[in-house]
Amino acid sequence: MAAQVKAGVKKVNLEVGDSKFEFHVSIKEFNALQNEMLPNNKTTPSENFLMDTVQGGDEKKQELLELVESGYALELANLVSNQFKPDLKITVKK
Repeated sequence: MAAQVKAGVKKVNLEVGDSKFEFHVSIKEFNALQNEMLPNNKTTPSENFLMDTVQGGDEKKQELLELVESGYALELANLVSNQFKPDLKITVKK
């Protein structure tokens, strides 16, 4: 699902219904999402993250905006950000 585009940037492709979206995510966008998330403010950072990273110009942004305005911002942002930072096995040894 995620592939390298250039150093430090991952390409994430999502299919949502009949629509296909491509996102280019760097550590800058990922960190901005993490830093802006607050217990009472999750939707706006998610929307900003998606709009900043979606590829395809205004047409794709408008298509994505329709999904965001239908309440899918958090779910989509989580899917995209989880592909940027895949699972890492960490073991604490005593």
